[in-house]
Amino acid sequence: MNKAVKCLVVVGCAVMLCGCGNSENRIEQQQSLRTQGIAQVQSGDYDSAVQSFDQALKLSDMQVGSLELDIAAYKAAAEYHQGNLDQAIDTCSAILDVKKSAEIYLTRGLLYRDAENQEAANADFTEALNRTSKKDLIMKGRLYYYMKDYTNAKSCLEEAVKNGDQEGVYWQAELYWDSGNQDYAVSLYQNYLSGESPSHQDAYERVASYQISQENYDDALATLEQGIAMGDQGSLRSLLSSEIAVYERKSDFPTAKAKMESYLESYPDDADAAREYEFLKSR
Repeated sequence: MNKAVKCLVVVGCAVMLCGCGNSENRIEQQQSLRTQGIAQVQSGDYDSAVQSFDQALKLSDMQVGSLELDIAAYKAAAEYHQGNLDQAIDTCSAILDVKKSAEIYLTRGLLYRDAENQEAANADFTEALNRTSKKDLIMKGRLYYYMKDYTNAKSCLEEAVKNGDQEGVYWQAELYWDSGNQDYAVSLYQNYLSGESPSHQDAYERVASYQISQENYDDALATLEQGIAMGDQGSLRSLLSSEIAVYERKSDFPTAKAKMESYLESYPDDADAAREYEFLKSR
């Protein structure tokens, strides 16, 4: 689950959310466990991440606030990356039993979409839309986009951009990319990335993939390096893999081999990369 999906409390969440009250100390513990879980997700240790998020949620009480919703969202994302799509959906359903939230409906909708249940996905997107402020043009634009209502999505996002919201440029790019207008989408991604502190690392991946398709390998490497410099914001593994592929296309096999060695130190369980490394050692 990518950007969109950057997306939730186990079945029985209501029981888990019972407890000892949100003293400052407990909130600090929750935040510490949240940070630990995020680091575990980024390292690919999803089992440990789920355990960390569970521990954080056990410290909460029945007053589910923004911190608990955020932790729940990360938990569902970890479950998704575990390959437990049904469990991730159950996680969202459990928190919705305790507290209705546009963000959680959005997340569950994305999970239903990945499960190829578009009817359930659209029902959740509609519920999220009904709970979204009219002033939140980005959220509304995203929801329309996920529902494939591109006319309303375009209208909301254009208005957000006119209001100076750079985030809207990213979602406009996503809309045009999925609509098949990749030339214009890439110009929007580049506009977004030239702005102040872009947060969507996958935008670098989109631009680089387009540049690779145009055989602009030097430009692609420059784009990938910028994305990699962000650290692990969800797309690092893909960016590193693409970088290796570009060096191979440029027939710079020594650099590709060195990059692959570094990659495998971080991702030793990548069987495809290990096989590719054997090829690179023979070049």
